[in-house]
Amino acid sequence: MLAAVLIVLGSYLMGGVPVAYLTGRLLGGVDIRERGSGNVGASNVWQTVSRTAVVPVGLAEIGQGALGILIAKAADQELSVQVLAGLAAVAGHNWSPFLRFAGGRGVGHAIGFLAVLSWPGLGAFTGLSLAGVALRAVPQLVGLGIAVAPLAALAKGQATEIVAGTAGLAALVIAKRLLTNHPAVPPGADARAVLLNRLLFDRDVRDREAWLRRGRGES
Repeated sequence: MLAAVLIVLGSYLMGGVPVAYLTGRLLGGVDIRERGSGNVGASNVWQTVSRTAVVPVGLAEIGQGALGILIAKAADQELSVQVLAGLAAVAGHNWSPFLRFAGGRGVGHAIGFLAVLSWPGLGAFTGLSLAGVALRAVPQLVGLGIAVAPLAALAKGQATEIVAGTAGLAALVIAKRLLTNHPAVPPGADARAVLLNRLLFDRDVRDREAWLRRGRGES
C-alpha cells in the first residue's frame, strides 16, 4: 500500500515539473504564463519561445505522462495503481505544485498515458487530432479525441480500470480547458460564451490571433 501511495505521489510531482516553463526561462528569458495563450505546455513554447524546442518539450511531456505508469508496472502494482499514477502525472502538469498550481492542458501527458495503457484510445485521439490539423480545427478535434478515448477503450473491451482511467483523463483535460490558469471570467464578458469558447476553442474568444496578441501585450 505504501509503495502504491509513493508511486502515485511521485508521479504527481514528476508530472508537475514544468518543462515548458523552464524552457521559456532558459531559452527566451520569458514566463510563458504571460505570453501567447498563457498555457504552460509545448504548444505555447512553439508560439512564443522556439519552434525547434517544441519537439524535446513535447517528448518530455509525453514521457512524464508515461513514466509513473511504467514505474508502477515495473513494481508489479495493480492496474488501478498504474492508472492512478498516470492520472496523477496529468493532474501534476495541469496544476503544478511548482507554479502555484498553474500549468498546461495535459495533452502531451495524456498521450503518454494512452501510449502505455490504451492503444485504442491513442488511435482514436491521434486520428481525430490529425483530422483537426487537416481541417484547421485543432482545438475542437483534439478535445473530441480526448473525449472519445474512453469509448474507444470500451469498444475494444479493455479493462474497467482503463476505461475509467481514460474517462478520468478526459475529465482532467476538459476541466483545465474550462478553468484555465485565469479561471475568472473577464469583466463585462458573457460567462456562458467564455466557457463555451474555452471548451471548443481552448481560449476565451473565438479569434485566435486576437487571443495571442493579448498574450503578447499587443492591442
